[in-house]
Amino acid sequence: MYEFMTHNYRPGEQDAYLDAFGKYKNEMNAKNPSIELVGSWTCSYGRTRDQAIHLWRHNKGYEDVDSSIALHGKDSGIRAADNDVARLCGRRKNLIVKSFSYWREPEQRPPNHVYDLRSYVLQPGTMIDWASAWAKGIQYRREANQDVGGFFAQVGQLYVVYHIWAYPSMSDRNDTRHATWAKPGWDATVANTVPLIKKMQSKILTPTRYSQLE
Repeated sequence: MYEFMTHNYRPGEQDAYLDAFGKYKNEMNAKNPSIELVGSWTCSYGRTRDQAIHLWRHNKGYEDVDSSIALHGKDSGIRAADNDVARLCGRRKNLIVKSFSYWREPEQRPPNHVYDLRSYVLQPGTMIDWASAWAKGIQYRREANQDVGGFFAQVGQLYVVYHIWAYPSMSDRNDTRHATWAKPGWDATVANTVPLIKKMQSKILTPTRYSQLE
């Protein structure tokens, strides 16, 4: 079980926001160590510029989700740290997602990578078709250690899929993506999945100092 935490911080307040978020992260680590911050990024390119995205792993599943709800409601340290983060944000969003079984689990990466977060809003009722196509298609994308994680929404906007890819640089991203199209069979994955999509977007993310995915 994972959680995407998206914060739109006020322009010009990135440093203050990251300091406040670091204190919040430390409070969460102290109060429930099984809720683990895996990825932490700021958005370098995408629809929203002044944005941070954090990926938390709930190692005990919904038990950790229940614990998080209780801590945010009753624990004074968590509430104070969360309020400090909130004061620096214009909008915040939390989504609960699960990892697709045919994707790897996100693992710690050494510096330095750029991350491509791709989100897909699917037609209702098509998640099984998407999973069936990508269970075969992911084999074409495993070269260059680019695959980080694939997730589908459980709470928040539903029928949404998230894929995270990692590259040493934007030039490597371009070369790796072009090389994929030369592989026989990848075109079938695209042909089978594009009709299922209502909306899609890509964000280029830069790791913060708190990220295990560097």
